Amino acid sequence: MSNRKRAVSFLCALCMMFSILIVTRPAPVYAESLSEQLEQTRQEKKDLEDKIEALRADKDKIIQEKDLLDQRNDKLRVEVNLIQRQSDETQARIEELTAQEKEQYELFCKQVRQEEERGTVSYWSVIFKSASFSDLLARLDFVGEVMDYDRKVIQNLQDTRKQLSEDKAALEQQKAELVSAQQELQAQINAASELIRDFEETEAGHQALLDQAASDEKRIQELIRQQQISSGESAGYIWPTNATRYITSPYGDRWCPYHGWEYHNGVDIGAAYGTSVLAANNGTVIQAGWNGGYGISVMISHPDGITTLYGHMCDWNVSVGQKVSQGQVIGWCGSTGNSTGPHIHYTMYKGSGTLNPLNYLPGYIPYDW
Repeated sequence: MSNRKRAVSFLCALCMMFSILIVTRPAPVYAESLSEQLEQTRQEKKDLEDKIEALRADKDKIIQEKDLLDQRNDKLRVEVNLIQRQSDETQARIEELTAQEKEQYELFCKQVRQEEERGTVSYWSVIFKSASFSDLLARLDFVGEVMDYDRKVIQNLQDTRKQLSEDKAALEQQKAELVSAQQELQAQINAASELIRDFEETEAGHQALLDQAASDEKRIQELIRQQQISSGESAGYIWPTNATRYITSPYGDRWCPYHGWEYHNGVDIGAAYGTSVLAANNGTVIQAGWNGGYGISVMISHPDGITTLYGHMCDWNVSVGQKVSQGQVIGWCGSTGNSTGPHIHYTMYKGSGTLNPLNYLPGYIPYDW
């Protein structure tokens, strides 16, 4: 009889311990990987700022300085994204812990009510009703398990509330850091654009940019010659963005307020920083990343022999050799390279020349030209 009672007591205690694991989850320990990535990004940004400062006094290296500014701004953009991810994760943890706290508080209230109903005397009655010494030991174990369970309910509730308080404070700090980083990024993008704009206004600067553009085109034509894959007709071309229809600078001869008429081999599409850039047609990526005066760009070879170039992006989302589908996001609008403000430079190459993209951009709106 005593062995049977001991088995029943043991099963009761086991059930209680199992409920502890399910209901009273302790506050989790969160990884520091995002914080480590953020610290590394900030150190890389500082290293670039040191290089920029070393170049700043040399007016003959403006283009090189702009390249470094673009790289530094890219680190700032990564910093903004990491802080945003931190904030999102913290918000998700707060929601999870809030639900957990509610469960634990309800369990705590339930335990308090049971304690009030049971009272201290009931514990003694459980012990003194033992039928044998072995049964007494089993009952003592059972009482101990109940008391440990009560203490764990209270401790887990305290731990959850402490973690919740820390996360709420962290979220407020992350939100403040995010606003600050976003403002810094915008200010630095404006400063980089102003640098190249001022450089372009000078005769020497304008000539340097023209020389680089000529060098870029020679290199790009050779890349197209080597990589072009013609295998049939393509579907109709779409706009490389869904966000705007403004053309801020047309194809062909255009008027420069500082240096007169000059040739523009594509069109500039006015778009906000970070706007998604889309593949205008199906094709194969033949270039992705830094591309001279075009800054960060992507080039796609299409089956009909046309190659499209998307320039001055802040980041890209594809790799060389990758097959892309029409409308796929290939990058995001920026102002890298020889750019005086965020926009999408879009060129269509055919053979050894270029096509007028306006013929493939229905519904375009001329802006200030």
